[in-house]
Amino acid sequence: MKQRYVNIIVVAIFFLIWELAARTEVLDTQFIPAFSTVALRMFKMALSGELFVHIAISIERMAIGFILATIVSVPAGFILGGWVPKLARFFNPLFTNFSQINPFTLIPLFIILFGIGEAGKVSIIFWVILWPMLFTTMAGINQIDPIFIKAARSMGANGIQIFLNVILPGSISRIFTGIKTALTVGFTMLIGTEMVGSEAGIGWIVSNSQKNYDVPKLYVGILTIAIVGALISVLADNLKSSIIVWEDDLKEE
Repeated sequence: MKQRYVNIIVVAIFFLIWELAARTEVLDTQFIPAFSTVALRMFKMALSGELFVHIAISIERMAIGFILATIVSVPAGFILGGWVPKLARFFNPLFTNFSQINPFTLIPLFIILFGIGEAGKVSIIFWVILWPMLFTTMAGINQIDPIFIKAARSMGANGIQIFLNVILPGSISRIFTGIKTALTVGFTMLIGTEMVGSEAGIGWIVSNSQKNYDVPKLYVGILTIAIVGALISVLADNLKSSIIVWEDDLKEE
């Protein structure tokens, strides 16, 4: 709680300095308007519903890409990491090379393959989310001590029981680490794709404002990206702490 208060105070000081610098003409308000001007514009966009429409569209794209990537990467990570490790070692160089390709360079390719519509945006979000979740799931499986699995088998546990009581609890922390990383990378990629070619979304607010030289609206888009990104990170942390309750217990001990 103390850290949260410190974070809030730091953010408040930043906005106060921004406002004072603009009011005293330290900043050129033609390029950096006062925070109150940006906040008023954001309030008007929120009141009219325009801002929430764009946020909802971006979150929908993000959610579809995330769900599809999760459906593919998590089961694949369990299979490659636990059941066929030799196959994982065979494909690992290829997967590593795929994951290291700058996703922004792939935007034209995905547009050619899937078009400039929703399928193209969702597909590239799927691509960037897939790899961190796949690798962390495999890493979570590999970190489990084989002794625990042998002990469970010696007590008569079958495959499903071993998975639910040993493998899944032992790897879930790493999986959530991958989820948080994937959400961060996926959201960044989402904004990039919306700025390149889109008619709606948070990234579109920024690109459209830039084209029309609507500076206050441009900063509304930037602040919205920061707020939504922070909320996604907080949501991922809270979801992890609510599911993996034993980590908090170990810290307290």
